[in-house]
Amino acid sequence: MLAEKIQLESDEKILKQVRKHWFILFAKVFGLVIAAIAPLILYVVFQTFTTSFVTEALGSYTSHLLLFYTIWLIFIWMALFNVWTDYYLDVWTVTNRRLIAVDQRGLFHRTIGSFRLERLQDVNTEVHGVIATLLDYGTLEAETAGGDEDEFKAHGLPKPQELKSTILKATDDLIDTYRDRPRLSEDGV
Repeated sequence: MLAEKIQLESDEKILKQVRKHWFILFAKVFGLVIAAIAPLILYVVFQTFTTSFVTEALGSYTSHLLLFYTIWLIFIWMALFNVWTDYYLDVWTVTNRRLIAVDQRGLFHRTIGSFRLERLQDVNTEVHGVIATLLDYGTLEAETAGGDEDEFKAHGLPKPQELKSTILKATDDLIDTYRDRPRLSEDGV
């Protein structure tokens, strides 16, 4: 899994790791399945509602149509692979010290961002739509001091309120740890 590849500090622990909601993957795969089946349905409908002359003329090009349909399926298969790769490699990791966001954009472009929880300014969640509300997925945005606005914004995360609570609790625990630490005096003692 991707958790082994993340370089953690000596006393850092992974609290939670999340990927996009399963419905996001399902919707994209369903669209690709419809795109794969649509030419077959169009072919059957065309043959059913046309005259016998057109059907016979179309029959002479069956091998060409089969070739184009096979090429179409290869493109659908590549798109399916791209959707799965994007789903599997997009991951948000919350540790007791940092938030790490891995965003896979295409097959060969990955953006990895992280920030320390003590720099956290605000965490916002948004849930839009009936399906998102029923299935409990939405957008989570973590704002940092001086950070890029879109760098820590993830769409389609499951249970965004629960993830927000985990991030805020880890931040509070970290700040409490810093408060409880003994301070050094000016002479270093």
